Amino acid sequence: MTDTPMTTPPAQGDGTLTSLAQLFSRPINGTQVQAIEIPLFQRDYAQGRKNEQARQVRERFIADLCAALDSDGKSLHLDFVFGDVVNKEDGGKQIPTLYPLDGQQRLTTLFLLHCYLAWHQPQSSASAQPWHAFQYATRPGARAFCQFLTQCRPRMDAQPVSAWLCDQANYLPTWKHDPTIQGMLVVLDALHRHYQDQPSELLHAAWLRLTDPVNPAIRFLLLPVAAQKLDNTLYVKMNSRGRPLTGFENFKADLEALLHKNPALLEAAGAAVKAFSHKIDTDWADLFWPYRGDNHLIDEECVRYLRFLFEVRAWKQGLSVQTSLGDLSALSVLSKALLGNQASAAHDNLDWIARALDVWLTVQSAGLSGPQAIAPLFTSLFTRDTESIASTPLRIFNFRDFGDAPVGVNMFHACCRLYGTRPWSLAHTVLLYGVLHGLMQGTPLADMHHRLRILRNLIEASRSEIRADSTRNNMPALLAEVETIMAGGPLHAVETFNQVQVRNEQAKQALVGAHPTLHESVCQLEDHELLRGGLTVFDLSPAQDPRAFASRARQFFTLFKHPYHQVSAALLAKGHTGRSRQRSSGHRLTYIGAPRQRQAGLWENHWRIRYNEAIHPSAAALQGLLDDLAFGQTPQAVIDTFVQAPSTPKDWRYYIAKYEAMRGASLDFAGNYVLGPGPGYAICMPLSDSCDNRSNHHDAYLLALASEAGLPPSDIGNHGWPRCFPGHETNERHLILRRSGLKIRCVENGWALSDIPGEPALRSAFDTVASRYAIQDGLFAVPQTQGIDIEDRIILGAQLLHELIEAGL
Repeated sequence: MTDTPMTTPPAQGDGTLTSLAQLFSRPINGTQVQAIEIPLFQRDYAQGRKNEQARQVRERFIADLCAALDSDGKSLHLDFVFGDVVNKEDGGKQIPTLYPLDGQQRLTTLFLLHCYLAWHQPQSSASAQPWHAFQYATRPGARAFCQFLTQCRPRMDAQPVSAWLCDQANYLPTWKHDPTIQGMLVVLDALHRHYQDQPSELLHAAWLRLTDPVNPAIRFLLLPVAAQKLDNTLYVKMNSRGRPLTGFENFKADLEALLHKNPALLEAAGAAVKAFSHKIDTDWADLFWPYRGDNHLIDEECVRYLRFLFEVRAWKQGLSVQTSLGDLSALSVLSKALLGNQASAAHDNLDWIARALDVWLTVQSAGLSGPQAIAPLFTSLFTRDTESIASTPLRIFNFRDFGDAPVGVNMFHACCRLYGTRPWSLAHTVLLYGVLHGLMQGTPLADMHHRLRILRNLIEASRSEIRADSTRNNMPALLAEVETIMAGGPLHAVETFNQVQVRNEQAKQALVGAHPTLHESVCQLEDHELLRGGLTVFDLSPAQDPRAFASRARQFFTLFKHPYHQVSAALLAKGHTGRSRQRSSGHRLTYIGAPRQRQAGLWENHWRIRYNEAIHPSAAALQGLLDDLAFGQTPQAVIDTFVQAPSTPKDWRYYIAKYEAMRGASLDFAGNYVLGPGPGYAICMPLSDSCDNRSNHHDAYLLALASEAGLPPSDIGNHGWPRCFPGHETNERHLILRRSGLKIRCVENGWALSDIPGEPALRSAFDTVASRYAIQDGLFAVPQTQGIDIEDRIILGAQLLHELIEAGL
């Protein structure tokens, strides 16, 4: 993208320090240059390309050029330009012409700068200039366009100036297809944006500094090469280091320039600035080398880790962080905010960023030190093992978010590969900051294990609190609390993480403090997939018998080896009523439990999401069930005892506990129920958290009825059975018999039958069955006391349904 000068120029005489204007007024190797021509084998003009990398290069270069032309600006040296002066025949004349081998991009931009400033000068002082003899041999159009520019005087109120140029009669239509010409137009527009609001006096002063015959503001060192070697081979050799700079290389150049342009920073930490510039290409480059990508570059990896550091530092200072920007754009904005002239803490920021890079050069683990010890260090800290029940290393649940990325548990590697992408979340940022802070403070590994466990637990419980959006940015407070946690500070100082979990952590500390032998049991429970650090469902009172807690911990692992739908039924048997939310219809949305392991998401959330509950709503039922298991009962035995007890009211809990069909054991069901008022003799089983017109749902009682009666799908007339009921929970839901069209619905006091067939034979068959079941006005009443069934409506209804089918209905 840019012309990169060679560090060791060819030993063919001394270079000549000159400007573009001076080049035409002083001899080069005894020859007076009268023209410049970009050779045929040179590439197109690249500084005017419209991609992001070219834009960054262009804006930086134009800013440097214009700064040098300010009245108090320092002169700018553009390094070496390689080329040779060759006599070119033109109309029978020999024209000494400079053919640049390296420097095409800079010379073209200088030519455009001369054109633009000349347009602002009086006609007499800007016409027929020697530098007008600037030509391109790459394409005939580019040569003609350069002549066109020297003969124009655009109207300076044009927006943009390229629009005026393209609108001229002598602007050729074919030029719009020439990338060099289009690139020149882009650069002219960029110059116009820079100068359009400047007064004419300033533009005239800039022109004078640019064309000063003695001390011009912008110069370069012209170094001749042998004319007989002016071919493609020499060009490739000379320009081998002139490949396009990567975006990261451009950023490093910008960052180094930014550091050196901050007087306060240089005065306070000149050595640190110099060390930073050195290390980013040496020690720190070696740090990222093992994590290089498939392109064998470390640019993207280094950029992502730097973005992590810059964003963390910005959040710590309450600065704005635009997470939607691309990596390089974000770094550019943050570097100015943290290290620029206006950054009050630039020295401290530079020091912290450098230490946050250096710390990985000195880590030690598994007998290794430095970068080789990073992976073993994280292996000693974390694990992904789903069967792990050891207190160390610590199981991290959200590492699964990294998908197939080959990072294992190495968070440094994950950051280098994934930071700023969808798999990396703010929760990962908070955890990695905890590790980084602990390492930078020299925290012993044993303390790191304990404190990272607390941090992991808080992170898992704080999905709503870990935010950095426009409505709420908690990251400054969260990062400060991470430091408190990693320093072993008091938990009462942690106010931003989920407060239910903070209290839970305090309760666990009190329990283990009173009964140290329970430490392992507590850690094992925290590492369970369903709990993920939150033990609000357990009694953590230090006054309890530690043997009871240890027993319940063991039984918890045993319990959840059973199918989830069976566990949910056993919990109902022990008094569990689910987590409910009242709806405007009078119904209530209740979560009972997912039917199978693959529907575990909501089932896990039931145990982990604590809202602001002082006690988990399932605590009493769970602990009672765990105690039953400790005495040798199975979940199914607990269920059977409940449904067979004469004292058990036959309300919705009884029916869901007894009938697997109502628990969705064979369905794609998430465990949500919409229960009717009172005893709940109307139950929808939606796919999500509501009944609406977006998707169909199941009816729990009709499912159990059809299942208990052994009704085959061929006898059912509902299209799409069993998930065939649209609309809201207040809508009527009927089981339709295919042969007769008879409809059956569960109502509060029994089973309602409608659409009784009128065809004589079918009506006669129906009346016969109806008389045996005392059906009156289409209602088969279930015996009740105070609105609660005293006989099982599913058994009664299944018997009725079986006889209706046998009767041909």
